[in-house]
Amino acid sequence: MNLRRNNDLVSAIIVNWNGKQWLSKCLKSLEEQTYKNIEIIVVDNASVDDSEGYINKEFPKVKVIRSKTNLGFPTANNVGVSSAKGKYLLLINNDVWVGRNFVDQLMTIYKKEKLFVVSPKEKKYDKSNVEGANYTIDVTGSPASVIPFRKDKLFFMSVCYLISKKDYQDSNGFDENHFAYYEDVDWFWRLQLLNKKFGYADDVFIYHAGAGSLGKGIKYKMFLYRNQNTLQTLIKNYSVMTLLWVLPLYVLQNLFEILFFLLILKFDIAFSYIQGWWFNIINIKKILRKRAWIQKRRKISDVEIMKKMYWGPAKLRMLINYKRV
Repeated sequence: MNLRRNNDLVSAIIVNWNGKQWLSKCLKSLEEQTYKNIEIIVVDNASVDDSEGYINKEFPKVKVIRSKTNLGFPTANNVGVSSAKGKYLLLINNDVWVGRNFVDQLMTIYKKEKLFVVSPKEKKYDKSNVEGANYTIDVTGSPASVIPFRKDKLFFMSVCYLISKKDYQDSNGFDENHFAYYEDVDWFWRLQLLNKKFGYADDVFIYHAGAGSLGKGIKYKMFLYRNQNTLQTLIKNYSVMTLLWVLPLYVLQNLFEILFFLLILKFDIAFSYIQGWWFNIINIKKILRKRAWIQKRRKISDVEIMKKMYWGPAKLRMLINYKRV
């Protein structure tokens, strides 16, 4: 299948927040694609590093949508989607670069395997390998990477997605109630409930720096957003019967984590858990409306969903790793 004969427009959407250092390599790699019918849209979240001026000067063909405030990652993506003219969307991070055949290869596998969403495999920014692993979660929503990789255990994907614009919008896309972090877990959980097929494109790679916005290690805002978003994701996607035992377990786990961070004198991180609860309380009506939309349309049971989850101490492993930072 030679998809270069297919003239369907692909809209590459990049959310940027003070990421000027990454833009040159990212945008250049997209402009040099063998698949020529691409529009590139950068949604700038009120950067103060002159990202907009740099793009306008060095990449005049790139469309920049400048926000006066930081909209957050999901909302900024959805702004880009609304502006996109393409039949297909390539949602892609700013701290990445790709090879010249990237879009051609991704489109080939997307259409050949009739996927709802396809993502490339990830390598480090310097082209070194990342060991293949499943991106999954445990029953309380804690992310886990499980090795070896198994397609039937894949729970969510990250960094880059190819999907039709219609399918993205019909699935309600990224939840704008998630300012940052965990929007990918939430979206792919929803796609599974809707019985949509997604997967990786073998031998198609994206080179990713990682932690391009907030950096690595223990960060207050990272914990705050994850605590806000994990709970609302559980509330929206689980059935009532599952929530009856998962929510108490989630709260008990939170209490343990609060104690852990108090003991290592990370008081702001400990407080972020309480803020996460409060965020969900004051937004509960909005969360329940979204839950009703999902539960009305779901086709897959929690039992089937849980088969892809990690049944082990995911959060304990994460806390041990953070303590080592």
